[in-house]
Amino acid sequence: MIRILAKDDDATMAANIGGSVLSTYRTFDVDLPEVEAWLISRQGNAYAQAQIIGWELLAAARVAEKGK
Repeated sequence: MIRILAKDDDATMAANIGGSVLSTYRTFDVDLPEVEAWLISRQGNAYAQAQIIGWELLAAARVAEKGK
């Protein structure tokens, strides 16, 4: 199980009325065995760093979600 921490920055108020940027955080606990194995394989090397840096919704997942 992997816990993903996500940050969402909304600058709508800052762009329209000079307000501040609203930052919110969420965590997601997901089973991703391939990603987990990759992250585990990167541990123990002081000269290496692993990061999850983006996301993408795959077409099949969007179609399945619409069907619910």
